[in-house]
Amino acid sequence: MRPSTRTLLPLIAFCMMAPLDPLSARTPAEVACEEAKLGRMVHRFSSPGSGDNLFLWSTGGNRISGLSVLSPFGGPLGRDELQLAFDLTLVPAGGLLNPRRAPLPQLTLARRDPASNISATEVVTSATFELAPEVIDPSMPQQGLTITGRLGSPTGSASGAGRALVADGLFERCPGGEPSAFDLQVFEILSRTVRVSEALLRPFPGPGGDNFKAILFRDVEPLSYRVKVFLYYTVEGEYSESPLQFRVRFALDGSGGWAAGGIESLPWCHGGAAPPCTDLLNPGIGLVVAPPIFAGHEVQTVAQYLSGAFLNVPFETSPDNILTDDVPWPDLLRGTAWERPVGVAEGKGGGA
Repeated sequence: MRPSTRTLLPLIAFCMMAPLDPLSARTPAEVACEEAKLGRMVHRFSSPGSGDNLFLWSTGGNRISGLSVLSPFGGPLGRDELQLAFDLTLVPAGGLLNPRRAPLPQLTLARRDPASNISATEVVTSATFELAPEVIDPSMPQQGLTITGRLGSPTGSASGAGRALVADGLFERCPGGEPSAFDLQVFEILSRTVRVSEALLRPFPGPGGDNFKAILFRDVEPLSYRVKVFLYYTVEGEYSESPLQFRVRFALDGSGGWAAGGIESLPWCHGGAAPPCTDLLNPGIGLVVAPPIFAGHEVQTVAQYLSGAFLNVPFETSPDNILTDDVPWPDLLRGTAWERPVGVAEGKGGGA
């Protein structure tokens, strides 16, 4: 018997949004859609501290996860940071009680306590989402939703409603599949291991006060991911975001375990490079891929956080540029919950 259209439509929708095989390739259009959507989302985020890093990635459907990191470098102990992990959930039409008003799309931010530094007396760190129709400056939001690391309600969660969520295309479903279990593991790893700071720059470190936010997403090639970093700041009332991009490669050994991978800074756009590329001409930053750091294990010495990979990006023609490096994933992840890849059959290797 031929199946009815009513039967086929849910099946087609399921197949379209099934989890991606981590060893499969993606089309440039699929990657570009995810990059643009996450870019619109992170544009509305900010962290209030000096020298913060904030990471955002999709967990499937209308769900996003993130990590806000307070001032990861510059202290006497080396890497000493406070973290706020959170989840964001979008609802297309919330259940408002006023019968004379159409339901509005809603957004909820919720702190993930086991993965965060929490204090009963201090704010610790925070993350803010701008809900206003126009994002003038997310670091000074007009309709901000803020969560913090302060123990107790309402600082652990915040919600709101607004048509800007639809107008910004935050409900867009990109072609291709949902993130796989392997992808989600990689996003968590990248958010805990990648750090960007002007304080890392060589040979002349900066004061470490610049703020950066980043989106994490699958790239075109199997086992490759992109970290698109935005330097953001406000000068004389003018808000600015300038992106620079990095490609991170993972690899598997013959038994399905981690093998060494790599990281590279993508070329500058104005030199004729085809997208993806870097727009920020003078980044003035250093980037490390370090052993993961998490609540309860917040401090690392300089030797520890430089034991992974290091990139140095002063400016395009600088003789001090280090634009590619190997990443010893087996060493960095040994002894952690991510020591073994998930969602990949044993015996399937991958190149770096």
